[in-house]
Amino acid sequence: MSWTLETPDGAALRVNAWNWRPTLELLERSGILDEETAGLLGYNIAVDLTAAQAHRIATFLDTYLASLPDEAQVMLDGSTTTEPDTNEFHRDDLSLNYSASNDWLRRFRDFCHTAKTGFTAS
Repeated sequence: MSWTLETPDGAALRVNAWNWRPTLELLERSGILDEETAGLLGYNIAVDLTAAQAHRIATFLDTYLASLPDEAQVMLDGSTTTEPDTNEFHRDDLSLNYSASNDWLRRFRDFCHTAKTGFTAS
């Protein structure tokens, strides 16, 4: 499953569920997104985010990423690890399959910085 984030002017960024779910958890835990919005963004439906929401996300990620090592990943539970992802499918604990890489979070932050009129996630 994947999502496409797209601005009204056509700039787009794709993300898979393995990266998207921990990203949403991080933004909800940090108070950047409310529970309802984060929940809706977890479904593969069209959800609009405003320019103000995109700006808040970008600003938060600027600060958050400043202290996150380049090789780090944010896990579904909010913890971070610098252990490389082996791409192994964890059947015993499915949450271990989800992680938002530093690289993904930087691309998402940059996308949010350019989303001057907001964006749609679908």
